[in-house]
Amino acid sequence: MSFSEQDVSAAFNDAVIRTFAEMAFIDVIPEHHHEGKISYTGIMGLEFSHPGRGHILFYMTKDCKKQLVENIYGEEWIRLSDMEIDDCLLELLNVLAGEFLKNLYGDNDKVAMSFPRLYFDEDTVPGRPGQLKFVYNGEGALFFARLGLED
Repeated sequence: MSFSEQDVSAAFNDAVIRTFAEMAFIDVIPEHHHEGKISYTGIMGLEFSHPGRGHILFYMTKDCKKQLVENIYGEEWIRLSDMEIDDCLLELLNVLAGEFLKNLYGDNDKVAMSFPRLYFDEDTVPGRPGQLKFVYNGEGALFFARLGLED
């Protein structure tokens, strides 16, 4: 099944906006900003293999991660363990990826995804040519995402 870039972008933007709002109570808007000017402090990613094949990567600033985690847990960042922080962020990505696939392919297909992972080095991130790039503003905290879809 082939989708236009506009359809894929709309499905992805909707998934990001809805997931951040429902899980973390953060309003997110797409931003016309160059991702190279965002100083991220970690990369989250996962791959999916059904109903389509591809991967999602999120590059977030510390401020963005802090805001997400504090809103979800209702606790200050400093009081949470590294494991709690990582689990929270990875679960958000897992939900977001499922929402994106549902938006794009519909509710009827079963979804198959890898476990979300943290990458500390850009060299270990799965990357393929033709990735779509998205920049977002989550109540002042900028972050960006890359989406790769295989035909």
